[in-house]
Amino acid sequence: GANVSFMSLNSDGFRSRLKQNASAGKKLVDHNPAMYESYWATHDLAMKAGALDQRTKELVALALVVTMKCDVCITFHVRACLKAKASREEIYDVLNVAVMQGDGSALVHANYAAEALDEYLAGRSSNSSRPEPHNH
Repeated sequence: GANVSFMSLNSDGFRSRLKQNASAGKKLVDHNPAMYESYWATHDLAMKAGALDQRTKELVALALVVTMKCDVCITFHVRACLKAKASREEIYDVLNVAVMQGDGSALVHANYAAEALDEYLAGRSSNSSRPEPHNH
């Protein structure tokens, strides 16, 4: 299942898993660049501050990807939450909401998000540029 692949592919940390996905995704980007440009344009429009600020939107996105059980998305949005100045406490609060709305596997993936958060806060992963598109 997703839990086994997540753990086995993450022996070098969450940043490594994000890079693995970007490398694998390059084939799809090369096949249809316009589609991926469109994806990121939609992403950027949706995440732009409006009635909700960007920090709030990133926290919502993190809760959603935890319930969707997307390990790469979790890593991406933990990093984005930190870039948007979300605190550890805000991130933990939104992870608790995701667990409440999800199921047992949402709890497992919330734990992954907590581990990714610790990794970023400890400085083991940089705030590098946006990875290649990922699937939700």
